[in-house]
Amino acid sequence: MMLPVDRLSEKALSIFLFHGVVEKSTYLVRNYTKKHIEEDYFENVISDLKKHGTPLSMDEVVDHYTTGKAFPFGAFAVTFDDGFENNYSVAAPILEGLEVPATFYITTSFIEYNTMSWIDRLEYCLEYSSSGCLSFPWSTEKRSFSNVREKIDLLDEIRLNVKHEPSINVDDLVNSIFEQCGLKQVWHSDDPLDKKMNWTQLRRLNENPLFIVGGHTHTHTTMSFMTPEELENEVSKSLMLLQKMAGISTRHYSYPEGLSHCYTEDVISVLKQHGIVCSPTAIDGVNTHLDGPDGPFHMKRIMVA
Repeated sequence: MMLPVDRLSEKALSIFLFHGVVEKSTYLVRNYTKKHIEEDYFENVISDLKKHGTPLSMDEVVDHYTTGKAFPFGAFAVTFDDGFENNYSVAAPILEGLEVPATFYITTSFIEYNTMSWIDRLEYCLEYSSSGCLSFPWSTEKRSFSNVREKIDLLDEIRLNVKHEPSINVDDLVNSIFEQCGLKQVWHSDDPLDKKMNWTQLRRLNENPLFIVGGHTHTHTTMSFMTPEELENEVSKSLMLLQKMAGISTRHYSYPEGLSHCYTEDVISVLKQHGIVCSPTAIDGVNTHLDGPDGPFHMKRIMVA
């Protein structure tokens, strides 16, 4: 098994992508992708990275691209997506204690309403459904489940289709699956896997000189799937709320989902119009300072699970 520290490079930048850090997770289905890693493992990862590499803030990363200056040996950056409360209460104190900078990309509707993402809602649904038979808009065949492996296979299938097919109405899909499972819908939860930061926590996080807060859209919708009007609204609303509710003016962003088909040159153009200078992807890989003037909008990241 390759450890995060093994992804450090002599001449390239490694950007590590986290979502959450929790004390422990004992669910059978929920968090099966290890989106939230355990606290001890996170501290070991960051300690090893700092011991063998050179931590950079995303502002410093942008500076390297702007000046053409080579990255230092073992350069790495730490980033988080979405805005989970455990970023503030669990991860940030560890990062601060180790003096490692980090950037937190925030989905503003999650902060505003403590909203669960569509996939977290579906993981919750299947966690608490003992068995069932589901129909999906992309198939004429029903899918049955009665054990953990079958539930996870279904979630993988749903993820794959939703992330690649813009015609799927995610809200309708989630509604349908909850109905088919006979469960009452859940939108909000204070479980450590779900709870989001509030505006006060976000403001305090941004006041720490080690940390940067960036945007991650308002509703976590795939940016390349939006109309021009929807895209403009998503970006402008997210940046407006960060400024209005937390006093945060940012030049940093990241793309929801972040795969190669999830953003376009039009998306980059809109971000630039709003003063954004950097928006990393979720495509696996490392980066060099020679990736061109738009390099900061195509940077790869390494998912840590």
